[in-house]
Amino acid sequence: MDVAVHLRDRHGQDQSWTWQQDHPRRSPPGIFEIGSVGKMFTTTLLALLVQERQLSLSDPVARFYPSLPWSRGVTLEALATHTSGLPGNPFGQWQLMRRGQQLTGDFQPRDLFSFLQALEPPLKGAGKVRYSNLGMALLGHILSMACGQPYGEAVQALILHPLEMRETTLDPQACTTDRLMGGHNARGREVPPFSWPGMEAAGLWRSTGADMMTFLDAQRGLRGEPWASLAEETTRPRARIARRTRIGLGWFLGDHKQWGPVAWHGGGTFGQHCVVAWPLDRSAAVTILTNRMPPWWHHALPGWQIERLPYGLVRALGRQQG
Repeated sequence: MDVAVHLRDRHGQDQSWTWQQDHPRRSPPGIFEIGSVGKMFTTTLLALLVQERQLSLSDPVARFYPSLPWSRGVTLEALATHTSGLPGNPFGQWQLMRRGQQLTGDFQPRDLFSFLQALEPPLKGAGKVRYSNLGMALLGHILSMACGQPYGEAVQALILHPLEMRETTLDPQACTTDRLMGGHNARGREVPPFSWPGMEAAGLWRSTGADMMTFLDAQRGLRGEPWASLAEETTRPRARIARRTRIGLGWFLGDHKQWGPVAWHGGGTFGQHCVVAWPLDRSAAVTILTNRMPPWWHHALPGWQIERLPYGLVRALGRQQG
């Protein structure tokens, strides 16, 4: 099992830690599955196309897929903020727990649209935050249509290439075997590389800690424009989740008692996990990567959640700098 933690302060100074079990230290660093953290590439691409006036957040899905029965009542903003009312996944939670790797591996893009076509309006829960991999995947297909090229190529051309994120990819075959991190389930057993055809925009990206810190630098305004302006749009609160939690375009927005507003997102596959976070005062950024899935109960115990680690790391950095 590997764990990589990357921390960067307001002065651009880096601190990083790695923990590696049962094999020599990996050099260069491994490429991890980042799961739903890849949704931030999707919503950043949306914000970029809105800034360039190719799209509007108020555009209905019907502009691109008029045959979907509910498409007139759902906007691109609703897809990006998980307020569309679309279900989370095309499978039930119990099915995903029991045989998720088989279901996602056998899935095809046509299955996505068959599922969406079968939904009848009005969508249950529309207007409230209901986390939806389906909605984000559909948004990726819409962005592909708007760009006139496949979703992955659009992200590469408009985000990854300008930021020189050369080790971020959708294609595991683009990674050398010794760099590609193998995943493990909660019991430590190896699992195959994550695959979910048609759902790329919802979380099939792979990346390194260094590349993700570059992406967070762009969010923090350290890479100039258009990135600073895009981050202002993607982190603008747009819907309420809980008393101290909102959502922007993809980013979860918390109001931490000690270091104020923070943007964060976590992502997991069947064998790997990633968390990224940065205070909105842009004083720091954190990326955590691991190639072992946390146990199911970590979601039920807030003190044990890997998503809580960035708070402690940034707090410790603040004390060190103070």
